[in-house]
Amino acid sequence: SSVINAVFGKQWYQRRVRGADAAYPSLKPLGSWVKDLELRLQFISRWMEVGQPKSFWMSGFFFPQGFITGALQNFARKYDVPIDALKFRFEVTPHYRAQIDVATAEMADQKYDDEAYSTPDDGVLVHGLFIDSASWDDDNMVLADARPGVMNPPMPVMHLLPDPEYEVEEDRYECPLYKTSERAGTLSTTGHSTNFVIKCLLPSDKPQKHWIGKGTALLCQLSQ
Repeated sequence: SSVINAVFGKQWYQRRVRGADAAYPSLKPLGSWVKDLELRLQFISRWMEVGQPKSFWMSGFFFPQGFITGALQNFARKYDVPIDALKFRFEVTPHYRAQIDVATAEMADQKYDDEAYSTPDDGVLVHGLFIDSASWDDDNMVLADARPGVMNPPMPVMHLLPDPEYEVEEDRYECPLYKTSERAGTLSTTGHSTNFVIKCLLPSDKPQKHWIGKGTALLCQLSQ
């Protein structure tokens, strides 16, 4: 509540945003942050108890860059290719998947829409991302301008497929993915940014400068 936030004040802000030693980066108020933490714990616990999910909740990882590197390493070992030669092909699916709906179904011992997905032979399916300063055109399967009154629509499930021979198409926007809407970050001891995750190459019928001018990006989590 606003009362709790007022009590914690600057200390809470520093711990949730700046203090990676205390918690993962977040701009959420305390109540929303606790709910998000519960979802993350359930996601990891379910993975350990039941097995690998068909689609991974990208926002649920403390260090998503490590998950992405792991996906590349699995492919490199499987096909005996140098990991440095791999690039991700970002294939957007027509399906949407919200982790809160997944968690609700799992608590009722049900599977959430698993028949719509098949575990890919290579790469990983990821969900839980949001679009900032744009939207997704489900009919044409391309990035589109933001819709009136819709701030951060969800991104459909994406297939991150490593490809040693991938040549980036001209009709792709190099969309940055950030952990939070603050976007700013610092280099950690691992050499990775504390906020920037990866560039996602999204199909678009507009030039790069159109989306750069709008500041279009993907976010792992929202601020509420």
